[in-house]
Amino acid sequence: MSVMATEPRNKNPLLNPVLTLKKVAVPEEPFVSGSGEDAVKKERLADQRVKLSNDCQKIAKEAESISLHGDKLHLSVEMFRDSLAPSWTPLKLFDEKLGCNFVSPIDKGYLVEINADKLKKLGKYIETAATREARVCISRIKSISRFDEDSVLRGRSIDALWDSADGSEEGKGFVLWFIPFRDQKSRDSVVNTLQKIEEIGWIKQTYSAITNSTDMSDSENYLVPVINRTQSNINRAIRRYKNDGVARTYAIIPNKQALVQLIASGSTFRVDPVPRIEVTAPSIGAHPSPPSPSSGSQPIVAVVDGGLTAKSYKPMEAWAAPVLFSGAAADTVHGNRVSSLVVHGHAWNNQLHLPQIDCRLGTVTAVAKAGGNGATNPEMLINYLRKVAQNYPDAKVWNLSFNQISPEPDLSSVSFLGHELSLLAREFDLIFVISIGNRRIDNPTHQLCPPADSEAAIVVGGRQYDSDGKPAGPCNVSLLGPGPDGMLKPDLSWFSTLNMIGGGQPQCGSSYAAPLVSSLAAHTYANLKNPSPDLVKALLIDKAESERHDRAIGWGTPYSGTLPWTCAPGTVTLAWTANLTPGFVYFWNDIPIPPELIKDGKLFGKSRLTVVLKPKVSDSGGSNYFATRIQAALQYFDANGKSSNLLGSMKENTTEENEARSELAKWHPVRRHMKDFSKRNGLGFSGNSLKLRAQIFSRDRYQFDVSGTQRELGEQTAAFVLTFEGGPKDDSIYNSMTQQLSTFVESAVLNSEIQLN
Repeated sequence: MSVMATEPRNKNPLLNPVLTLKKVAVPEEPFVSGSGEDAVKKERLADQRVKLSNDCQKIAKEAESISLHGDKLHLSVEMFRDSLAPSWTPLKLFDEKLGCNFVSPIDKGYLVEINADKLKKLGKYIETAATREARVCISRIKSISRFDEDSVLRGRSIDALWDSADGSEEGKGFVLWFIPFRDQKSRDSVVNTLQKIEEIGWIKQTYSAITNSTDMSDSENYLVPVINRTQSNINRAIRRYKNDGVARTYAIIPNKQALVQLIASGSTFRVDPVPRIEVTAPSIGAHPSPPSPSSGSQPIVAVVDGGLTAKSYKPMEAWAAPVLFSGAAADTVHGNRVSSLVVHGHAWNNQLHLPQIDCRLGTVTAVAKAGGNGATNPEMLINYLRKVAQNYPDAKVWNLSFNQISPEPDLSSVSFLGHELSLLAREFDLIFVISIGNRRIDNPTHQLCPPADSEAAIVVGGRQYDSDGKPAGPCNVSLLGPGPDGMLKPDLSWFSTLNMIGGGQPQCGSSYAAPLVSSLAAHTYANLKNPSPDLVKALLIDKAESERHDRAIGWGTPYSGTLPWTCAPGTVTLAWTANLTPGFVYFWNDIPIPPELIKDGKLFGKSRLTVVLKPKVSDSGGSNYFATRIQAALQYFDANGKSSNLLGSMKENTTEENEARSELAKWHPVRRHMKDFSKRNGLGFSGNSLKLRAQIFSRDRYQFDVSGTQRELGEQTAAFVLTFEGGPKDDSIYNSMTQQLSTFVESAVLNSEIQLN
């Protein structure tokens, strides 16, 4: 078998290319069972009628003495632990007849918008409702309370919230998430309240919109803020809020009392303190010999860091974006170090088992030195990165080796940076490779720090190496996963103690593991005929070694001698993307069983399946962040002719919700299944083919104005990677699979044709 695309400075053996599966999936209607009388929790129905009715009467009394927005307020509806599955969403109880609208998922339940004058009517209805749907809802709701100031604080005190924020002379920085309303009058009331708060001075006028400007005395090219009253952060967010009913923005609050007044106004859903963004503090040393000049053939990695000043690496710089702030404030030492690893980390660390690949640089100067005077403005950073993405579309992989200095206080919430970077990645089809962050004494749980909670990104942790220069255990510097809402982070890990520009002792930090993954991701993207960020992510995870996700090293390291777009000896990999509509079950039928996987009439070998979904997510960034999920399994026919699961259990939708979330990471958009079926002398089977089954599920569809079936959400895109391994002596498995699939496969790699020996 041959041959793959030629790699720059190719020192790796020519191997078989990954194959694209061209089979079309067959959709089928799934069996759906309705909830009967047994769905009513009869043992607690009577008690909950009394409890919930009293809750409503209490809130009605409170509503008489609080400020409302358009005569409406919000209810926090908490579900019992056994009723968190989407099928128990109490839509039949809180309906429009009672002046209710579901607005957003929250921790352990839902945020419901209601007319204040309908609260007593709701309480009376709960006491007497006789329909089965209503009784199911009532028996599964634990409590109803008003969404108030304590709800916004999320278990924190005002002092703790204030002390957690990064400050400047003007005050401290916070991200304000506007309270979501469906009712337009209520939105107008929130807008008026926020405008008055800004006029009073409880919110400082802050600006994050940016434009190009080269009229600078030192001739540097800057992206600078637009100082225009109509372009203040609050006013820009208000325009989004009027249209969408949701918005968030960065604001500077001048003092603690102003923060109290803001929260008491009922205009915010979340108030997140903004910590400082920092990188690993490196030492300084001498520059090395310059690398070979760029031939222009290497892929570009955009390095979002402290900039590039090392002259020896300027030949490898494809472009440099206008900087976000003065070069004197930028952390150029760290920027040089990360850049040197992106260009050729293998050359600096030739004692380690690393792919010999080189990259060019796109320099994005956006990270300041630690201890600077300016407060971190995450909204300006996002606006800046959006402009860079628009102006430099040739870089599909971006390296972000920086983190906030502290984790999100609410572990069920996605940070502003994490959420916005995911949206940016999806908008421009980018791959963000983000460090998980480094340990600090004020983060005793070692919880990952934003933006490592970005679902769309490849988040990288650190690990050690053994005496042979191969991956070993986790490093003791990197932070740990998981992320919010069952997010399995980090995705991958690689060496974090490395040599790099600057000389001296090797430096250690997750900042330095990320560039190794960025370079490999860039080459993977560049070598594929039809690349996508999720397909690249799936191929890298497929190459990692771990059977189970580990909160320190993720799925492992994506390189053990074979590049992600090639098949190792004795293996064959199928990779493809597909669009799936929620509400259907899809089957890829007649995937042949290669003879190399059969021994003594039984299945004998290994296989792994990686699926990455592009999910719909909640714009509130809180609990139930993922609104869609995918479930997949590779199936075979057992010795009795019954269809069984070879990879993947398909138990996510039958296991109790809390257990499925904690044990099966039910809603995480990456599914990863591995199995060695050569144990116990193989696995009995019948037939000569396999089939892959996949299905999209959804929840909280009201967020997307979908009141009908989940099919109204439209198609969801997923990337699939399926690998079969017969063993290093069974190299003919690639030929066998290719011949059996015939016209249903083609090379997934550029400038590479399938050739059979």
